Amino acid sequence: MQTQMNELPMTRQDLSQRLANLHEIIRGRYDFIDRISIAIYDAKNDLLKTFVGSTSDGIPLQGYEAHLADVPSLQALIHSRKSRIVQDMDAVFNSHSDHTGWLRSQNYLSSYTIPIFQGNLFVAFLFFDSKKADAFQQETVHFLDVFADLAAHLYLIELAAVKSLINTVHLATDFARIRDLETGNHLDRMAKYSRLIARGVAEQYQLSDEFIEYLHLFAPLHDIGKVGIPDKVLLKAGKLGTAEWEIMQRHVQLGTMMIDQMVNDLGLDLDNASAIMRNIVAGHHERGDGSGYPQGLKLEQIPIEARIVAIADVYDALSTARPYKTAWTEEDVIAELQKEVAAGRLDAICVAALLNATEERLAIQARFADPV
Repeated sequence: MQTQMNELPMTRQDLSQRLANLHEIIRGRYDFIDRISIAIYDAKNDLLKTFVGSTSDGIPLQGYEAHLADVPSLQALIHSRKSRIVQDMDAVFNSHSDHTGWLRSQNYLSSYTIPIFQGNLFVAFLFFDSKKADAFQQETVHFLDVFADLAAHLYLIELAAVKSLINTVHLATDFARIRDLETGNHLDRMAKYSRLIARGVAEQYQLSDEFIEYLHLFAPLHDIGKVGIPDKVLLKAGKLGTAEWEIMQRHVQLGTMMIDQMVNDLGLDLDNASAIMRNIVAGHHERGDGSGYPQGLKLEQIPIEARIVAIADVYDALSTARPYKTAWTEEDVIAELQKEVAAGRLDAICVAALLNATEERLAIQARFADPV
């Protein structure tokens, strides 16, 4: 009997749900605290990115990014390691950024901003916002500080768990990069293409920023099971024979077993992050018409994260040169993806998201091109 990968048992709530629970408790005493959110910092790209949030009216800010260098007021909080209270946003915020515009459009009037550090490393901001002016008086702030510490602790635990999971497979991933000579910058492109697709379908498939961030982090691990494939099969330049192809296909089961073992060893159970990672590894070779492997799932049975990574994988395989093939033209790649959609093998909405983002797609291709 087939097990649908998107019906894995979940033993922990995701961070969004835990933050919403905290918000509910806070509003039991101060019902004017209308929003709590965490924006994470990507130091490599100097980007602040929306991650998780809870709002009283259910309208979140999602998919927002900003270079920290462009927000000197927040930079100052990091350098001073101090929080900031704004009692009248209209009077204080004169910029016309998307974030400020969104806050005003939702009628937020005051805010309390707290930087989160992991040791001496800045990792995120925690925001409390209210549609009431002068909301953050001394008594309220003292009360919120207790919950701010708890929210920050929850995020740092989540961050530590994800880093542990990634670090545990890091050596194996590097090993896979070394052994599979076809990859080059394939894994970097995979991560970027997957994130591009996910952001394009976030509204249709109700994908949270938290989900998209984990998808971006774990997409490069899709073929981790290849570390268990013999070199004579993995590195063969020519076409694989039937028996060799059966061996190659085992990398999915091997990868899934590796993830399950690592999650078990780290005591993470199947939390949100590790479930996304497992689904990517287990499902990226499934196809919507049931012709994929190893389970032969139909489209609606394949988790959305696996569908997205499958498209990123196919697009990159076709658009880049490999030892056994030259790179296809962009026109031919697009035609092939559309053919796969017509046959029901790939998710039509996800393919459209990738193909419609022409500028971003080609920029990824150029930035992470394989060395000549």
